[in-house]
Amino acid sequence: MDLIPQNQEIKNILERRGMISQKISNEISESWTRCVNNGLDPFKDPKQSIISSIELKKIKEKNESIRKLIIPELELLYSQIAGTNFMVAYSDENGLVLDTIYDKTCLQTDVGKTVVPGSIWAENVCGTNGLGLSVELKKPTIVSGKEHFFIAHENISCFASPIINYDGKTIGIIDASTDSMSREQHTLALVKLATRSIETKLFIRKFNSELILSFHPRLEYLSTTSVGLLAINGDGVIVGANQNAKIMLNGLVDLKNENFNKIFTNSFSSIASDLLNNKTLKITDHLGSSVFVTKSQNFKENKLIANNISTYAIHIAPGSPPAQLLTITNRTGGEVFSAGDPLALKEIFTRIDKMQKTKIERIGAESMDNFKPYVVAGTSIALMFLLSLFGLRYTPW
Repeated sequence: MDLIPQNQEIKNILERRGMISQKISNEISESWTRCVNNGLDPFKDPKQSIISSIELKKIKEKNESIRKLIIPELELLYSQIAGTNFMVAYSDENGLVLDTIYDKTCLQTDVGKTVVPGSIWAENVCGTNGLGLSVELKKPTIVSGKEHFFIAHENISCFASPIINYDGKTIGIIDASTDSMSREQHTLALVKLATRSIETKLFIRKFNSELILSFHPRLEYLSTTSVGLLAINGDGVIVGANQNAKIMLNGLVDLKNENFNKIFTNSFSSIASDLLNNKTLKITDHLGSSVFVTKSQNFKENKLIANNISTYAIHIAPGSPPAQLLTITNRTGGEVFSAGDPLALKEIFTRIDKMQKTKIERIGAESMDNFKPYVVAGTSIALMFLLSLFGLRYTPW
């Protein structure tokens, strides 16, 4: 909801900037108030804070793992919104810009000169801006033109969205900035799409040894970044859920470390086989809402398949084999053997003996400890001691 701020100091700023009749949102008004409380003056040039190249290099190296996922998405985002004076940037969770991509014309603009690697765009430094506001609110933001606190930034429009990891923490910001006022909602939608894609990749990388399920109330959305993701361990327990999953299943029990059967009316054991065979199912949660669910790709399975490795397993515990075991063996063309008693186990080994045998080459064990120098030194000392005894006893003198 838009409103005219009641804070007198903010009103004075609006009046001096010729904006007294202009409505600004609650988020912008509250951000301006925080800027005033931090002692910032909108009519002075903002103090540009840039860390040294040595510090920047260290922070980039520290974030190297996540940057490998983010930079390809940043490049894709740039290709989608590329135009006159557009640039895209990735910052850490504090608003420190680490990577940027921009066109040549952007270099000569306010955007190109100020949004550079090593620059800090936190709200308490650069006033109200898209990147800093996204850090503050932990949600997607647009700050357009005169909504910026500093008049020096009036010609910039910023579109930013936070990257939220699997445990709900903000670990970075994706930002697109330009001196153009057009395509605002379109640009923000693309920025949000980039961050959702990064979040999905981070989730899959974190839980790549678990069974990951994608679900959504609408079937056609299962292949998009709007899906909810659940990571299920071998006992049918949910060990991870992305933000979409938490929103769609809001009102149910806390998802993490909860059994699948307490969330959905369909028991996990009854649908596991179909899911492992890449079937899409319609299931219902305990509040009566239905969703479509399917199995997501699993990196470890793909690695085994790529190396032409079939995985077999013997399950000798009571009950059904764990879902993770079924997943890997099924996907790699192997099988899980269930042995409920000694006779069944004997039958299993008989079947294994009939399988095609593979010659195994012995490479040799690699010693973890190097004792050779100590053995040589000890042996030398012992020989010298024996020789000295022999010499003292039998020498003529």
